Amino acid sequence: MSTSPSKFSWYLAGVVGQFLPWGINSVLFTWMIAVYLEEGGVRLGIAQMCIQLPGLVFILFGGLLADKVDRRTILIVFQFLAALPVFTLALLIEISSLSYLMLIVFGVGVGSFNAFIQPARDSALNQVSGPNIQQAVTITMGLSFFAQIVGFGFAGQADTAGPAPLLLIQGTVLLFGALVALKLPSSMPKRTSFAEYGGKDSKSVFGDISDGLSLIFHSPRMLPVMILMFSVGVFYMGAFSVLNPLAVRDVYGGAAFDIALSYMCFMVGTIIVTIILVATGGIRRQGLGLMIALVAGGFCLILTNLRLPFYGYLFCIGLWGMCGGVAMSLGRAIVQESAPENYRARALSIYSLGTLGGAPIGAVSMGYFASVMGPLLGFFVAAAGVFFTVVVVSIMTSLSTVDRLQK
Repeated sequence: MSTSPSKFSWYLAGVVGQFLPWGINSVLFTWMIAVYLEEGGVRLGIAQMCIQLPGLVFILFGGLLADKVDRRTILIVFQFLAALPVFTLALLIEISSLSYLMLIVFGVGVGSFNAFIQPARDSALNQVSGPNIQQAVTITMGLSFFAQIVGFGFAGQADTAGPAPLLLIQGTVLLFGALVALKLPSSMPKRTSFAEYGGKDSKSVFGDISDGLSLIFHSPRMLPVMILMFSVGVFYMGAFSVLNPLAVRDVYGGAAFDIALSYMCFMVGTIIVTIILVATGGIRRQGLGLMIALVAGGFCLILTNLRLPFYGYLFCIGLWGMCGGVAMSLGRAIVQESAPENYRARALSIYSLGTLGGAPIGAVSMGYFASVMGPLLGFFVAAAGVFFTVVVVSIMTSLSTVDRLQK
């Protein structure tokens, strides 16, 4: 497949249209609960679970839809729909007071639509990029991180601007993402049989999803990645979405700008390592690199218990982001390279499910640990959980021998 610079550029513009609003939402949603409503760790964990849980429910259906329907159409429709709860919340804030229940409903809506957007965008990448999939994945991830940083910067103004204007920006950029998708080529998936890949044809929706799951669970390359991603969802996503903002608030006395700054440092770390990966052509020993990156990230979290000054804490978060950038790039590249074309969306949705499936558990459990032992000691629990999973995967699977496929 030859590279199409113009198509890839429009694709990257759509990435900005998705992830800049998500960056605003990540900080603003947390700020509205932890700072504006002054809720504790458990209530913050429950709220974060509600924004993550729809992905767990709908992501496989989103992947199946992207394998059956024009992915451009999916992106247009669901980016538009994703803007509706954002504008609705802004209107409700203007005419009434903000409530916890209101945010729960908002979180469910936003999470539901994103579960259909992400698989369509992931699977469309192969149709607009060149043969070096790992490089295309890395560039896309780097831009998504940068777009989120810009979103964090907007949301960091919540203390002075209030939530309503920021929600209007978030919704407007989502609509921009829907318009940009009009420039993408039509991408009707190929109608080929799963039997070509050693499986059985199925007629039902659940049968098609089962085929995708079977593909993953019988793959020595992809299954270990899914196990690790579930661990990341439980421990690292819980640490990022719950422990980190609580540490900023409770240990360092921070507010919206400081929470945004901690998120920015994580993403800056991912961007730095993304640039390095692109410049060096990527990592050949993908499986081993993935495991090393996850372990190194855990040590970065443990360092926060040294009670460093705030900028030292931010430095540790930035290093954690560098490790996370390596892990996310390699994990997604393994799946992107390994999955058959007409099952790629389902495989990538299951990859996302690996993280999303653990995220609600992580949000609630890390909120509990934060309330019992404090957020910094909670980082110890997160690191230990990932360390244990990496050891089990390294012993029980051959992930350490997985190398980059030559396309």
